[in-house]
Amino acid sequence: MRIAVLIPCLNEEAAVETVVRSFLEALPGATVYVYDNDSTDRTQEAAAAAGAVVRRETRQGKGHVIQRMFADVDADVYVLADGDGTYDVASTPAMIERLCAEQLDLVNGARVAASQSAYRPGHWFGNAVLSWLVALIFGGGIRDMMTGCKVLSRRLVKTFPGPVGGFEIDTVLVIHALALGMPVAEVPVPYKERPAGSVSKLRTVRDGFQVLWTILRLMVEEHPVYFFGTLTVLSAAAALYFAYPVAMDYLNTGRFLRLPSLVLAVGMMSLSFLFFAFGLILDLIFLSRREGKRLHYLSFSPPPSP
Repeated sequence: MRIAVLIPCLNEEAAVETVVRSFLEALPGATVYVYDNDSTDRTQEAAAAAGAVVRRETRQGKGHVIQRMFADVDADVYVLADGDGTYDVASTPAMIERLCAEQLDLVNGARVAASQSAYRPGHWFGNAVLSWLVALIFGGGIRDMMTGCKVLSRRLVKTFPGPVGGFEIDTVLVIHALALGMPVAEVPVPYKERPAGSVSKLRTVRDGFQVLWTILRLMVEEHPVYFFGTLTVLSAAAALYFAYPVAMDYLNTGRFLRLPSLVLAVGMMSLSFLFFAFGLILDLIFLSRREGKRLHYLSFSPPPSP
């Protein structure tokens, strides 16, 4: 079984050597790939010294690096991990074993913080809200969408379209699996503080809103009926709200006394019918697209049995 460890890096000189050596020790026979995202420190040299295959991706952004990794590297099982030394490498053999034993396509490593400083409350809250939103829309019950520790099958990796370039890639990977009905699981993974000299590249507010926007965009693509159905209900409710006093005036006086409200009510109800039609049409369009992606996914073999 060919196992590839994929580590995207940007200025991780302080941690990457230890991370690479830990993976080589925990997964004998695996090939560790470090893709440097145009670092300005000695990340490439440190990774090569530890025994990794080092390559470079100049387009800035974690999403771009992972897209390049998925395109370049061929393996049966992929371990995706950050190069900052925060994830417990010793957990990955059990994750791989579960992926193969249960013929899964994704084993998601849910972070269990060793200390409060390792997983800041703001990051935990934002991740919890976004994970809840994804579970509500796509199902699956994944609690940690933005974790950087995942074990993936070949058929997930080679059918992943990768339309994003930033930190939202971790969430999009999970949504891709859930949208196509892939078998997934989640296991707890210890999560610790970064080593001295390692700095997070995550911009909490900006990247959080970017993830939220990506989730909403994918909801429109994968479930347009949900999105436009919500707009249909809201528009119809607004139309009834404005139409009620107009109707009461007409019943009492026999005249339309609130012409602007009447026009607004008719406009909102017309808009609700348009939203309903848009949802049905787009759902039919995206249904054929989902079927095509599903057939492409099924053309690949499942993970090898242990």
